[in-house]
Amino acid sequence: MPGTLKGALYGAPYGALYGTLNATTIGTSGDTMRNSMKATMSQSHDNYRIGRFKLLGGLVVLLGIPQLGMQAAEPDQTPTFSNEVVRVLQQKCQRCHQPGGIGPMPLETYDQARAWAPRIKENVRRRVMPPWHLDPTIGIQEYKNDFSLSNEQIATLVAWADAGAPEGNPADLPQPVEWPNWLQWELEPDLGPPDMVFESGPIEVRAEGGDFWPSIDVEWPALVQPRYLKAAEIRNTIQGRGALHHNNIRLNLEEGPSGRVVGAGAGKRWDYFGEDTGILFDVGPGVVNFGAHYFPIGVEFEDNIEVAFWFHPADDPPETVASVEIHHLVDQFDPDQPRARDILIPPHGTQTMYRTWVLDEPVMLNSFRGHMHLHGIAMSIEVVWPGRVRDYYGPGANRRDVIASINNYNHNWQTSFVFEDDARPILPAGTAIVMRTHFDNTENNPLSIDPDQWVVFGGRSVDAMSHFHVSVTYLEEEEYDSLLVQRFDQLAGRKERDGEYGTALLAIHPDERTRLETGNETATVAEPSRGVDRYSQR
Repeated sequence: MPGTLKGALYGAPYGALYGTLNATTIGTSGDTMRNSMKATMSQSHDNYRIGRFKLLGGLVVLLGIPQLGMQAAEPDQTPTFSNEVVRVLQQKCQRCHQPGGIGPMPLETYDQARAWAPRIKENVRRRVMPPWHLDPTIGIQEYKNDFSLSNEQIATLVAWADAGAPEGNPADLPQPVEWPNWLQWELEPDLGPPDMVFESGPIEVRAEGGDFWPSIDVEWPALVQPRYLKAAEIRNTIQGRGALHHNNIRLNLEEGPSGRVVGAGAGKRWDYFGEDTGILFDVGPGVVNFGAHYFPIGVEFEDNIEVAFWFHPADDPPETVASVEIHHLVDQFDPDQPRARDILIPPHGTQTMYRTWVLDEPVMLNSFRGHMHLHGIAMSIEVVWPGRVRDYYGPGANRRDVIASINNYNHNWQTSFVFEDDARPILPAGTAIVMRTHFDNTENNPLSIDPDQWVVFGGRSVDAMSHFHVSVTYLEEEEYDSLLVQRFDQLAGRKERDGEYGTALLAIHPDERTRLETGNETATVAEPSRGVDRYSQR
């Protein structure tokens, strides 16, 4: 069915994939890796589940969550709901746990929270909730959209539950937060009304049967001049959020570059690229494609999908140009070969796969999002830096850092992790980015439907697939140098403010870290070499 364009007309996208791509897979029996996986999968995801496909769409937190002042409890004082607990819930939980939200119950009042105090304790202690599934002990921890609980917040909620969930003095309660409902644009409070809105038109969703994948084209108008995309958001109907597995928005131009603009999956509906970078939308004409995936949920209904675009001002373009979300298929050996010939998860077994992307030019990594299905349990991104470290025998191994580890992946939540500006990895040419994924088809994974069956690749949620979506900014060598100088200033400011660089230091090459920490900052721009030779230790 034809869709429509609503609102003012601006905008069009693209990003190219450069570099060498390789992929490898390793399969194991269930007993071989079971012990190593128990730490990750021991928690019961039965807690807080709303049904297998119910937690779809919806962002967990806004960019502009209110900064709610907490009245600190004395060391020997028991936390109360009215003082400490409700402020934690407002900051980190109520975005979903409100009437009409995607959480299974609201947590706005004392009576609502008290009834769930034991479950709250268990889920926050095990970091099942909020659903921020990055390992807090590995890699970069500075993200713009971090809605995880701090250790202090977890301790507060656990102590409150252990004390019998006391209410405290209602006079201590803060003002309630007025949250936008599902049918409002979540980015609008921060960015204002969108510049363009497209909609798919009615989509008939059947009550029974298998998964289905409608593809709908909407006319893209020819633009007077190119524009830079700052943010994009997808939403559908309240009923449709329970059946929509994902929706990918592409711009396909008659002439010029085309590509995916934004993707919405379980737990994720928008991308915000930042004030200093954006995706270049070229002039049209062309079409906006809605590529959706639905799973019938027992009720026949009509859905409608909308996508909104926000642009940088036409007279004030961003400093750098970001790519659209690059789709790295971990389940594919080579772009010219069929996908997923290597996915074969045995009954009561596991499988590990990895893909390596070798950079032909410098890049800055802005965000990433992992995607697997029900059998996926963990994903990670490792950076292998160019330049070997000398040892007694000569050149040794390359230095490497795991910059992100999704150690508790859950198919119900596919968050896009957006790096803070001073923590965006700046990667020189010659860097190898290793993306790993792990599948579990054993009883340790409560989302594994039937561990007695073999699992192969497929588009259904009960099948397996694995890929990373990443947004990067491609750099010239001079831009790499300039960003390093800027990053040194940013990190120096972070250390002055916080007393340390934090894990943001992992975002630059180890040699640059040494120069920063020793005060030899000018060496970054004085190097005559370029690319891999810059860090060569011949």
